[in-house]
Formats: sequence, C-alpha cells, structure tokens
Amino acid sequence: MKHLKQFFTLSAAFFLISSSFPTSLLAQGTFSDVIGHSYQDSIDFLAERNIVQGHSDGLFRADEPLNRAELMKILIEQRFGTPKEALSNCFKDVANEWFATYVCQGHAEGIVDGYPDGRFGPGREVNMAEGLKMVFENFEIQNVTATEGENWFVPYVEFAHEHSLFSKHSYLPNRSMTRGEMSFLVHQLILDQEALSPLKTGARYLSSGCGTAAPNPVPTQSQVNGLSRHYITVIPDDYNINTPKKLIFAFHGRTNSNSDVRGYYKVEQAAGNEAIMIYPSGLPTNSSPRNWADAGNSASELRDYAFFDQLLEEFSSDYCIDLDEVYVVGHSLGAWFTNSLACQRGNVIRGVGTLGGGTSIGECTGPVATMIWHNPNDRLAPFSSGEVARDQYIRQNQCGQATVSVAPAAGNCVAYQGCYKDAPVVWCPHTLNEGWNGSYYPHNWPKIAGPEIWTFFKSLED
Repeated sequence: MKHLKQFFTLSAAFFLISSSFPTSLLAQGTFSDVIGHSYQDSIDFLAERNIVQGHSDGLFRADEPLNRAELMKILIEQRFGTPKEALSNCFKDVANEWFATYVCQGHAEGIVDGYPDGRFGPGREVNMAEGLKMVFENFEIQNVTATEGENWFVPYVEFAHEHSLFSKHSYLPNRSMTRGEMSFLVHQLILDQEALSPLKTGARYLSSGCGTAAPNPVPTQSQVNGLSRHYITVIPDDYNINTPKKLIFAFHGRTNSNSDVRGYYKVEQAAGNEAIMIYPSGLPTNSSPRNWADAGNSASELRDYAFFDQLLEEFSSDYCIDLDEVYVVGHSLGAWFTNSLACQRGNVIRGVGTLGGGTSIGECTGPVATMIWHNPNDRLAPFSSGEVARDQYIRQNQCGQATVSVAPAAGNCVAYQGCYKDAPVVWCPHTLNEGWNGSYYPHNWPKIAGPEIWTFFKSLED
C-alpha cells in the first residue's frame, strides 16, 4: 500500500506483552480461548510466525487491553529489533524500568508523546485513538494530520475506516484497544505489505460477500450451538453482488412470532429495496411464549447473542453488506433483547430502533445511534424500564442531559445533546395509546413507529 513504508520483516520479534509471557499453543495451532473468536485467524497467523505469544495455561486473552508500555515494546521491537542501548528518564514517570528504553526510543523517534503534565502513563490502558496513532506513526503513514479545529485523532480513525480495518462507528475513541484488535491490525498490515491481501480503499466499510454469488435458495435457517435456528429473510428485488445494502435485524416480542412483526413493524416497507431484512425466530420456534435468553444468563452472555453473531457473519460472507449500516429493531421482549444486544455488540451495530422494552445492564462496547420509544402508560413493560434503557444509551454514547424537541412531534420525541459524533440518542415517550384495532393498548407499536425508525436510520448515512 502506497501509504505504508516497508517495515515488517519475518524475523522481527513481535511480543504482545512483556517477554515473560511464554508460548503455549494447542496442537491444532491456536490458543484454547480464541477458538471461534472473531480475531482467531489474525491471532493464529501471528502465532504461527512467533509474533505473538500466550500464557503457559494456553490462554491468549484476546479481549484484554494493552497498556502503553506494552504497546511501545511491541512497536519498537517490531521496527528496530532489540534496542542496542539503554535509554531512560524521558518522562517524569519513566526512569530505568524494564520499559524505559522502549518508551524513550519511541519518544525520540516521534512515535509517541507524553501527557501535558510531563508523564507517559506506562501502566495506562491504550485507548483506540492512541493505539491507532501510535501504530500508524510507527509505520509512517502519510496524510494523517488533523485539520484546524479537528480532533487530533480524526485522521487516524478515518484512515482505519477507509481501509476497512475498523469502522469509525464501532468504538468510542477512549475505549481500550484489546489484544485481539491489535492482532487484527498487525495481521492486515502484514498481508498488505507482503501483497498477500491488499487493504481495501474506499469510503465504505464493506463485507467480504461483495462480488460473491449469493446463496440460492435464500437462507432461512442456521445451526447455532447445535440447534437449528429459523428466520425470515427478505432480499431486495434489485440486489446486486457489487452494490452494498443495509442490513436490518428485527426481533419479535414474547408472544408474537417473526411473521407477526413482519406484518406490523413496517420498517421493511419503508426501506423498500435499500435493505436486507432478517426476522429471527426466538425459542421455542413454533409455540409461545418465545424468548431470546436462558434463565440465569448474564448481561454479557444472553443466549441469542450467538444467534445474532452467526447471522451477521453468514450474511456478511454471502451478501454485499455495508457494514457501516447494520441496524436492529425490536418491540417488547424484542426491544429488551435489542437494547441489551446494542450494548454488547456496539462494535458492529450502527443504530437501533426499539419500543416498549428495557435492557440488561452491562459494559458496552461501542456507540450506537438510538431511537427509543416508550409509552408512559405502558403496564406490560413499565415506563421505568424504558428510562433505564434510555439512560444506558446516554452513558454509552456519552451524551449530556440537555434535550431539544425533534420529529416526529406525535412521538413527543427529544434528542439528547452532546452525544458522541454520529451516535445520537432520540427518546420518544409517546402517548399513542390505540392498538391496530382501535382499542386502548399503550403497549402497542404505533403505525408511525416503523417509518419513523427508518427515517432515523436514513439520517445516519454519511
């Protein structure tokens, strides 16, 4: 790639943490805790080249963060090999510790700066913005200088996005970078440098299914954790293997089926040919009540996160998807699951539209643009549960408390101010109390909800 100088060598040692981290690979060539992990291919690739190493217990811990000292050791040894001289005392908190030579050489090379107080913070976790900057500076990527008035990290985020490394919508800049993400970044750059797989270049973050013949017939079931799981798939009439589509998941409630919500959500009709729609079916498949989790599941491990993950992976591989535009909608229990999913899969979900549901509180992974509807008169899903979900999105997207009124007025909608760029939170405490048959039913899905959620999704386009 023309933006990168050729720094990678096969013999360069690349330790993911300090050199006291011994290697332990399973016979099949991977670490015991990365089998099935989204970054398994990258971790295996680097491990086979002895670039990354794992614990003696066979664990790699892909989801754990790096600290700043560890990352500097990685970068300096990768680029220069083992330093030939000891450097020290380059920051107030960097004297002659094991990491001092790496940090001080990185500082001398202009790879890293300290904080305004003169400290480096060697034990601080590397956030995504810092991690991208340090890696790209190390490899002297050109044209990543912020323009006047622009946040310093914007050009690094944009570069990663435009080369399909990480979507700029998949993380908050201050979220810690994980060991798995670092492995993926390094893997892709090595493939590009060795001309094995050049990085994509473009303004969109596209799936691997672009340019690939679509399945025939259209898929309607997948095997997930040993179970055959069913869903309704709607492919646009004008689908073309080279033209990316939005992808929208629609989760039903406890007593309605996926065919029921396909009839009343009206998101599909509003989207027309712009989106592939997937209507998953909860368990049990053919009877009610249905659910998306097993009793005792924690917020971070609801059973059907795996269902969503598998469908996203399969459809991304089989169809041309704009991965910047993966959306989820849900009503009632489906809203609860969608709100929970949006927290745990904020790194892949661009936006959600939910109505009449709460959430399962957890540690969120990235920003998610949100339109959340809830009727104060709702007795099936208490209004307070909707407020809890709303407040989670406010924290997740780093919003303030000030609001302004926004459309649709019939939904009493307000938008929270100060949210992270491209991650608005719209709260609609509607009082549209009539069900589809005209009876009083404040837990209903109002006729305007689906089209307005689609309008909200459309407003998120770059």
